Amino acid sequence: MKKLALFAAFIALSFAVSSCTKETPTGGNTNSNNNQWEAEGNGAPVNAIDIATDIVTFVNTHFPETSILSCNQTEHYYRVILSDNTKVYFTQAFEWVEVNCEHSSIYGAVPATLVPEQIAAYVTANYPNQHIDEIERENNGWEIELSNDVELKFDANFNVVNNGGNGGGSNTEYPDINTFVSTYFSQTEILSIKAEDDEYEVELADGTEISFNLNFEWTHIDCEESSIYSAVPTELVPEQITAYVNTNFPNQQIEQIEREHYGWEIELKNGQEIKFDTNYNVIGNGGGNGGGTPSDYAEINTFVETYFPQVGILKVEVDEDEYEVKLTDGTEITFNLAFEWKSIDCDESNVYGVVPAELVPEQIAAYVATNYPNQHIDKIEKKANGWEIELSNGVEIEFDSDFNVTHIDHK
Repeated sequence: MKKLALFAAFIALSFAVSSCTKETPTGGNTNSNNNQWEAEGNGAPVNAIDIATDIVTFVNTHFPETSILSCNQTEHYYRVILSDNTKVYFTQAFEWVEVNCEHSSIYGAVPATLVPEQIAAYVTANYPNQHIDEIERENNGWEIELSNDVELKFDANFNVVNNGGNGGGSNTEYPDINTFVSTYFSQTEILSIKAEDDEYEVELADGTEISFNLNFEWTHIDCEESSIYSAVPTELVPEQITAYVNTNFPNQQIEQIEREHYGWEIELKNGQEIKFDTNYNVIGNGGGNGGGTPSDYAEINTFVETYFPQVGILKVEVDEDEYEVKLTDGTEITFNLAFEWKSIDCDESNVYGVVPAELVPEQIAAYVATNYPNQHIDKIEKKANGWEIELSNGVEIEFDSDFNVTHIDHK
């Protein structure tokens, strides 16, 4: 947390006090050479006998099980570190503005005596299994951090201003987001809203993440980590996409959905990613059942059905200069933009342990049969000036365009 900004409201008070009241603190380690508390970070160390009575009384009252380890004075505040590693910040008028018990070896939470009852009640109601690690007074309210790292801000009237509360959330700054969450995610609440340059990032208490553009139109919904919602609510999924998934992936659910400039992208529970254009044609996946039927790739469909009829197309990804195809058995195939195959890799296939013979030039097949009779071809690739294959024993062989061997790598 930024300290200097937090003390702006107290600067006017700082001129009223010019130095600490001399008082012997309750404990801590002193420097035997100059009798000063050890300095840590910015600010000048304060002599032990000069630590203000107000600071000592505060520590004795709220942290009786520990003692003052160091006290440093900066331009606007005093920073006090206790022997249990609690940190407390005071204005020049000795009013506390921040207490941090995150690393305390004794106090597992900010003492209840320092937490306004409204904040304590809110945390108890909405985060019953969490405690307050840090609390900070701000010029327009309060900020706390819980043991699960959730940060909450409250205005001067203890209204939550960066968190949606419970029952769908009620963040007064973002009524559009509130309405969306209460409509489609009514069983959870808004945990945080972060305003970025071009979007709002919303995290719900169940782990769901949602992005909105600056017009408060949702752009991305991710339910993968949700403890309540196992899938994106069907009301938010275009019916054409739902129909496609039900037909081709009947046992899967949509965990993520995103609006893209070209259309839509979804991710299923099995990790399958599928892209659709604005007319809901599949452009980034081949289906996944039978021999695969990606409507936009008839040439790829025909190739797979002809040479790999026992498996289906798992996905088709469009790169700048090629199509990358993965089959359900683990086979990988690349095609150029004219749908001519460039490479075939059956190394990870659990069905096809070898590149289909019909796809291997007969000269290469004859060479392998003669020189490596106990091996088969796992991979084959068309090169600009020839061919390259890899055998089941890992040997790589390169051929020129006339099928002369130009290089052998036995690894």
